[in-house]
Amino acid sequence: MKILVLGASGHIGARLLEMLRAAPWAEATGASRRMRNDTHWLEIDSRDPRELAQALKGFDAVVNCVAGGAASIAGGARALVQAALQTDCRRIVHLSTMSVYGGAEGSVREDAPLGPNLGWYGKAKCEAEAAMRDFVQHGGEAVLLRPGCVFGPGSQLWVGRIGRWLRAGRLGDLGIAGDGWANLVHVDDVCQALLLALQLPLAAGDMPVFNLAAPDSPRWNDYFVDLALEIKATPVRRISRRQLQLDAWLCGPPLKAAERALKLLGHHSIKLPDALPPGLLGLWSQHIHLDVQAATGQLGVRWTPYTDAMRDSALWFNAPAAAGQPALEKMICTP
Repeated sequence: MKILVLGASGHIGARLLEMLRAAPWAEATGASRRMRNDTHWLEIDSRDPRELAQALKGFDAVVNCVAGGAASIAGGARALVQAALQTDCRRIVHLSTMSVYGGAEGSVREDAPLGPNLGWYGKAKCEAEAAMRDFVQHGGEAVLLRPGCVFGPGSQLWVGRIGRWLRAGRLGDLGIAGDGWANLVHVDDVCQALLLALQLPLAAGDMPVFNLAAPDSPRWNDYFVDLALEIKATPVRRISRRQLQLDAWLCGPPLKAAERALKLLGHHSIKLPDALPPGLLGLWSQHIHLDVQAATGQLGVRWTPYTDAMRDSALWFNAPAAAGQPALEKMICTP
């Protein structure tokens, strides 16, 4: 099977490309907006349907791992559908997110209603899913995956920055503010699901959707303490909701503005402390628990045990090249 991986320079896309290239049944090519020294790599603007149509010629399937802003996520999905229909690329496996469920709580299956209280990211992902439904209605094949929080080696979002916050004393035991379910999933399990989705037999007009989260994923407080112990970010502080709010609302906007300014000026080597997005405060206390029976049974995902995933995450974080703590972290951001 000839497969194109869009967003192959990202955390999930890069790992997926490695796994596909090790699979005897697949011939995989990576693609992103930046060219690489790789004979099986394409430089593509995923928002341009003409570029995509040219690139998709000869491919049997495409995996959409594109991240970025709303235009890249939603507009890119619409462009991909248009291009795939033009070139007869039969199957799209689309990486969505649990964010499409908004503020839902309790056990959530794939047939749960989406939203309505969504941020820009959830809205863009819902628009992308709508594009996939349109693809199926016009004769294409699509499989949607909705992962929770993807951790493991290389995860800057759920290992790197959380580890740095723990070491700086900005994160710890949050009490009731960290009592929500984490819905963590190892990056290799997401990629395993993507590989299985590429080979899944589909009936005409069917578009299966699968939640992805490890069945033994803990609550956020437990994850924070476990990671802190593994990376020796101890003693673990008790952080009040007020401290979190001060960090997110007072430190967050100036840090994001400074980060954008440095990028515009080309100072990519200067590392600032990680801004704490206010949206995380709601996520850490949200009692949403992804139901993954379909992924386990119908798709056949075999989940990495939490203890093994934690070990992998900590080993990556503790490695010298992973991403250390900025020198001014404590001085600038500790409330």
